[in-house]
Amino acid sequence: MGRTSEKRLVQLAAKQFGVVSARDLAACQVSRKWLGRRIQTGEWVRMHRGVFKLGASQPTLDELEMAAMLVAGERAALSHMSAARRLGLDVPRERLVQITIPASRKISSLTGVQLWRSRDFTEVDVTRRGPFRLTHLARTMIDLASVLDDAWLRAVMDSALRQKKTNLAWISQALQKHGRGRRGADRLRVLVSEYERGDEVPDSVLESFAMELAGAIGHKPKLHWTILQGERLIAEVDLAWPEVRLCVELDGWMHHGSRAAFARDRARDRALFGLGWMVLRYTWQDVTGDRGSMISELARAYDSRARSVWAGAARPLGSRMLRANL
Repeated sequence: MGRTSEKRLVQLAAKQFGVVSARDLAACQVSRKWLGRRIQTGEWVRMHRGVFKLGASQPTLDELEMAAMLVAGERAALSHMSAARRLGLDVPRERLVQITIPASRKISSLTGVQLWRSRDFTEVDVTRRGPFRLTHLARTMIDLASVLDDAWLRAVMDSALRQKKTNLAWISQALQKHGRGRRGADRLRVLVSEYERGDEVPDSVLESFAMELAGAIGHKPKLHWTILQGERLIAEVDLAWPEVRLCVELDGWMHHGSRAAFARDRARDRALFGLGWMVLRYTWQDVTGDRGSMISELARAYDSRARSVWAGAARPLGSRMLRANL
């Protein structure tokens, strides 16, 4: 084998995150004997049967997904959490590479890869991100509905709508086509119906989780509620029950992690207290930890505020409340 063949293989590998298949070796006229010597020296590493990586370093996610795609074949596509990450959706971390193939394909189990077989999987369901084939956003949402709990499904839906509002109609159409009899499809339909009514989209996964928990007390909160004193803005709170003057602020590290933010938040809390509001603050750990405890705490706070307000014991509001983004 000449240097030209080796150079072609390395150039091809560079386009595929350093990963090549046995078919690529043959196309570049590289012999298995040559590859075997390079594997012995550690220059190349075998990842799956017939799939190899240039370099002995710990494989990256790109390399793992490319290797899985090459071994799964031309009609395979990244799906579920793997597709969602490539599409920029907010999903939980998943160590396995997830791939969907047509039901007719016969592939043995692969280490580190979760294979899904689908009878209605066609090229219409596929898009591309760089060298990767993956299920498009609407199909990915339907697949995720079968594996995610309610909180994460809402968070992923919210992230899809933050990208583009028209994704809602696309997801709804895909549900009509692919949703019948699918696990989780009914839960996804409920979410679609909520947003078709014009519900506002949370700004983050933390807000999505908190919204889902807050709704569990039986009194749906307002999202991004603006509180004014006269014409002066006091605060735009994350979640609010204005009928009982109760609000929730979510302390994500990005916006609340500095000393200045800490002081600013406390000043706002004092201003809200002066207007008769109760402020509850929660972190990511609070919202994603003991869900039952947070729901119980919110329910107790709501009931307590309701008794005070309705009994006339609370201080008059003396302010005007407007919904944000009217």
